[in-house]
Amino acid sequence: MLVNKTMNRKLVNIVLIVLALAIVVIIGKDFIGKKAGKNIENPYEYNMDEFRKVDSTTILYREALTFPVNVDEPKGIAISGKQIVVVSEKFLLKYDYTAKELLRKELPDTANCVTVAANNEIWVGTLHSVALFDQGGTLLKRWNSFGDRSVITSLAVSGENVYVADAGNRIVYHCNTAGQILAKIGAKNEQKGVAGYIIPSPYFDLAMDDGGFLWVANTGRHSLENYNADGSLRTSWGKASFKIDGFTGCCNPAQFAILADNSFITSEKGIPRIKLYDQHGVFKGVVASPDMFKDGWYAPDIAIDADQRVVALDLDRKQVRIFEKKQNGNN
Repeated sequence: MLVNKTMNRKLVNIVLIVLALAIVVIIGKDFIGKKAGKNIENPYEYNMDEFRKVDSTTILYREALTFPVNVDEPKGIAISGKQIVVVSEKFLLKYDYTAKELLRKELPDTANCVTVAANNEIWVGTLHSVALFDQGGTLLKRWNSFGDRSVITSLAVSGENVYVADAGNRIVYHCNTAGQILAKIGAKNEQKGVAGYIIPSPYFDLAMDDGGFLWVANTGRHSLENYNADGSLRTSWGKASFKIDGFTGCCNPAQFAILADNSFITSEKGIPRIKLYDQHGVFKGVVASPDMFKDGWYAPDIAIDADQRVVALDLDRKQVRIFEKKQNGNN
């Protein structure tokens, strides 16, 4: 009997302790929840909403035309005269400015990017290589692979020179049109003032300006870099900042294009937005604000047409979206 009484007392004590703890937890929750008349916010929570807001006075462009691209995985966009060229993973497509599909050709390899040369030849970057097509979508040549580690993300063609951005190997290849590598650009070289590329994700864009100089997006450094013919660094600009005049996240600008006056259009991922900078990298205004895109991860690919409009490929919405500059500040 003594054992049973002792056990009962212990059991009662345990129950009382559990009940006391429960009361403390309930009172504590009620106190925290009602203190100062509202719930206490997590002081370590990082809210990005502030950086998605854009002053309407900075928006210099309006959306003039939008049409869908009927593919599963759109990848890249380019301009060929009065036509818009798009590649998806599986297809090469062409559209006119009435949104009419003019061409749909199945590709022999998975595509990542596209550009159109001055002679209207269509160059497509695949995962490990480069392929050349005529305007009818006929395959003219296919280069040898750059290796299993390569991820080709951007191409630029100037005469007999083809520049290939390889995000996998973090290097730019200067090639001839036959695919022979003439030089490698961007490898770390202190004598040439080249710090090397930091490419955290498969966004690695390049373009030529009207002087024939190569520009490359060093996304991990949040900068655009300009190179001489010998691969030495000529100049660069850019800064890391969540503010509208800078580049956010791990790796931006993800895409860019160069206007006829050598000013720049940039496109960012994470917080999708398209912006305008002058030829020296000074922020001038916004082409498309974050609220014009889904809360997706992808940066729209961009190209410039003959009328200096920004032609964007919205990868989330699977649309071509054309932006033109506002006239006298009006919509």
